[in-house]
Amino acid sequence: MGRRHHARRPAPSSGLRSLRAVLLGLVLLPAPALAEDSRLDAAIGKALFERPWVPAPSSTRANDGLGPLFDARSCSACHPGGARHGATALDRAGRPDGLGLVLSLFRADGRGDPVYGHRLETMTLPGVPAEGTFAVSVEKGRRVPRIEVPGYGPLDPATHVSLRAAPDLRGRGKLELVDDATILALEDPDDRDGDGVRGRARRLEPPEGGSVVGRFGWKASHPTLAGQTSEAFALDLGLSTPLRPEPWGDCTQAQTACRSAPHGRDAEGEPEISAAIVDRIVAYLRGLKLPVSEADALGAGAEARGAKLFAATGCAACHRPSLPMRGGGSVSLHTDVLLHDMGAGLADTSGVPGAAAGEWRTAPLAGISGALARGVGLLHDGRAATVAEAVGWHDGEAAGARTRFEALDARERRTLIDYVSSL
Repeated sequence: MGRRHHARRPAPSSGLRSLRAVLLGLVLLPAPALAEDSRLDAAIGKALFERPWVPAPSSTRANDGLGPLFDARSCSACHPGGARHGATALDRAGRPDGLGLVLSLFRADGRGDPVYGHRLETMTLPGVPAEGTFAVSVEKGRRVPRIEVPGYGPLDPATHVSLRAAPDLRGRGKLELVDDATILALEDPDDRDGDGVRGRARRLEPPEGGSVVGRFGWKASHPTLAGQTSEAFALDLGLSTPLRPEPWGDCTQAQTACRSAPHGRDAEGEPEISAAIVDRIVAYLRGLKLPVSEADALGAGAEARGAKLFAATGCAACHRPSLPMRGGGSVSLHTDVLLHDMGAGLADTSGVPGAAAGEWRTAPLAGISGALARGVGLLHDGRAATVAEAVGWHDGEAAGARTRFEALDARERRTLIDYVSSL
């Protein structure tokens, strides 16, 4: 059987496509009517970010299309308030204790598994076979994932797996205001200054246009919030967008029941998530404020000593305290958004086009105090419970900084750890 569609009202005329539905008590007016009210856009985006999506068909187009395979029912399920979720912990069986930790599937050429796609989605709709669940073994501190009861048979031998923790989104939208030229000026692929830190920007050709420098995602895989948001809709929720128009999300041709299940596209083929929805969620993400630092609680003297040690050990070579923004001001996230080789201990089993196995975008440190308070694991797979443990995994370009950190006396090391833990 072919894919089943449910009835839709005629699409708005060209240039006026918009949501015309009541969503959590808010009426989504045509986008032009909201162009001068960014606060209303952000408020609507917040409601959309928090709303649970439902399977098609439903009585209201504005809230259906979930799945058929998915990892969560809402954006906020993995990013509560835009923060990083606390579900990097594992239960006794090694399974993620909640949402926020996913299993990425990839091949060296950048494609996903020919049967499972780019993600092992752990949830499914009735009538669609589940892909399975995953558990994690801890071997010498590393997290090694394995698929439990794979619903479509074993992975292709060329497919690699890697855990990914849901990142903190607060304040990250301001990275769009950092010019490409500013980021490119930080590159030092030949280590001209001899400090062992190279770093390079990941150059992309995004379909949405604009910036060509990747600045979002663990591997700097997206230059814009629109691209990152569209990928999240496709992989996490199974919802189509103008940039990711496949109505079945991450379902492959081998998953026939998934491909033929009901979805939320209308007779005109419009995506389940319109450009208006993406724009409003992006407006919300852009408006998220930087996480509140607790550095002031350390006292001016301790904060100054911590910041000085942060620079002296070489941490600031990658975790730059701030970057200048276009039009003035700066964003203080403690990142340079460049890719750095972090050594074999943190490396995936394979790289992808544009990012080698051991290369990772410098993770912003803003918000780390809240993550530690909630017990959220650090690094891309949540393996590190403390700042010191995370530093211990630093190698490659960061080996010098780790060595200098380990050479500090106990008091200096405590001062530096307290400083980073307060960010």
